[in-house]
Amino acid sequence: MTDPQRDDRLRGGVTGASSAGQTAEQAAEPVEPKPPVTGQQISATPYVAAIALSPIVTCVLVVVALRRSVELLTPGSTGVGQGEYVLVLSVSFAIGIGLVVLSWLDRRTLQARGVERPFHWAWSIVSLLIYLIGRSIVLQRRIGGSAAPLWLFLGLSVCGGAIAIIIGISSGVATMDRQPVDL
Repeated sequence: MTDPQRDDRLRGGVTGASSAGQTAEQAAEPVEPKPPVTGQQISATPYVAAIALSPIVTCVLVVVALRRSVELLTPGSTGVGQGEYVLVLSVSFAIGIGLVVLSWLDRRTLQARGVERPFHWAWSIVSLLIYLIGRSIVLQRRIGGSAAPLWLFLGLSVCGGAIAIIIGISSGVATMDRQPVDL
């Protein structure tokens, strides 16, 4: 069920019979019909695409940290360096803040496109998955949007997790074959 006034507003049309400020010249000019705007066109923002692709960056970070941790577990190793640990935590924190900002920009863009009360960006602080699920449900109900960003995020998360596990295991097998270092 759609509201005709909301549909007119989303297409860029004017609700009501005519606008009061229209001149005779503007009324005489032929108006080309605009193609209808679909829910997918309104809901597709570059910010949600970046959020959906974020598991790629996270996977790279996990693989680098996991490989280094496994290498340091070899016999004779002194352990994880504090500088490396702080670096991984700092990069993880910066990525998390960046994703929350992307959620805020996504919501702001949806509001500018005329979507009434899009899912709130603050849920991304708790979890990006919660934000993407809520966003998909709200947009599907309000404008017929797609859940493609949610499915892309889930697919990349599962594939990234599998890749990280495979690389971690293969790193562990390769480092366990080394001879212990005498100190």
